[in-house]
Amino acid sequence: MALITQAEFARQLEVSKPYIHKLVKKGIIKLRNGKVDTEQALAAMKANADPANALREESPAEVIPAGGNAAGAVDFVTARTMREAFRAKLAKLEYEEKSGKLTDAVKVRNDAFKAGRIIRDELLAIPDRLADVLAAEDDPGSVRQIIFEELEKVLQRISE
Repeated sequence: MALITQAEFARQLEVSKPYIHKLVKKGIIKLRNGKVDTEQALAAMKANADPANALREESPAEVIPAGGNAAGAVDFVTARTMREAFRAKLAKLEYEEKSGKLTDAVKVRNDAFKAGRIIRDELLAIPDRLADVLAAEDDPGSVRQIIFEELEKVLQRISE
């Protein structure tokens, strides 16, 4: 039970003197003969501490328990921290989607399926279009050229 001045108590805690004076005015720290009882003051400050400050000082691994307790319950501060982290991630995803950095995976899958279907249909139609023309050709070089030109036409149509 050491009694010291407010200024000395502030120096020991490495906080400002006005902060200690504010705690005295609020009644958190009680003075005895105009001096601070360090044990009582530290206990009172700890009891009135903001739980969010403790979270800011802890590392993220300590904030979210790995296994939780036996019942699987999470305390209020941890739940709130988890909720705020989730909201931040959701806001980031929404921003990236609206700015064009992200797109809906289902839409991409559907568009890719449609593009693949068009390519497949165009390529499968080539034999029907060329069967009669190629049957009349005797020269393998001209058969190759006809097939090549038809493939180029199909690919050009698809790319447009």
